[in-house]
Amino acid sequence: MPTLPDNAHQALPYPTALENNPGCRSISDDDLYAWCSHLLYRPGECSLCSLSLPEGYWPSRSDEDGYAQSCPSLRLNQHPQPDK
Repeated sequence: MPTLPDNAHQALPYPTALENNPGCRSISDDDLYAWCSHLLYRPGECSLCSLSLPEGYWPSRSDEDGYAQSCPSLRLNQHPQPDK
């Protein structure tokens, strides 16, 4: 797993159940996605990448076990900053 920045924190749980959305996946705490600000995270339930497509495609590259190994859109706790 890549090294996380010192100020990284795990994504906050998403308040709404996501079971009926196509492309939902079970995300473990040690998955790279658990640290991404694009994740609609539901610990212990199905989670969803906010950039996923309706067909269930996520922008990441995963290993044979389904763990995200890299993602061109990965944003580790980086939220857009307002213009000054």
